[in-house]
Amino acid sequence: MNALMVKSGVVMGVLLAGFPQPPAAPPMKLGLWEITTTMTMVMPGMPAQPPRSVKVRNCVTAETWTKSFGRSQRASDCTVSHESVTPGHDSFDMSCPSMNATGHGEMDFSGGSTGHGRMHMDINSGGQHMITDTVWDSHFISADCGAVAPGKPEMLQ
Repeated sequence: MNALMVKSGVVMGVLLAGFPQPPAAPPMKLGLWEITTTMTMVMPGMPAQPPRSVKVRNCVTAETWTKSFGRSQRASDCTVSHESVTPGHDSFDMSCPSMNATGHGEMDFSGGSTGHGRMHMDINSGGQHMITDTVWDSHFISADCGAVAPGKPEMLQ
């Protein structure tokens, strides 16, 4: 596994960890969703890396929503500030001292059947500086998840 993949995994963990406490009910339809995530990573002094995109299908249930976006998934030392939660829109700033990371994230849902998000992170871990910008778009496919089990996303690309 190369260093870029490891760093991408760390960043994705921070992304999921950062979102504010979800509302009692998810702001989206439950069922099968398709999500395309694109991450751009800049490491000063290193050759520029092309953006990395991943497309998955994910079965969203009330339980998987809470596990993915609830406070229980946050890194223990991450703190959220300037949090704003309104119907269909969440935004926040985040700081994670153990990774020397700060960032800003936003997530929007429209009509319960489409979602968009973005996250900017500035990380200085182990003497290596990295800036990541991640965007994702999602759309509802069906209330029936078919063969995609909750908590086990299916990679499409």
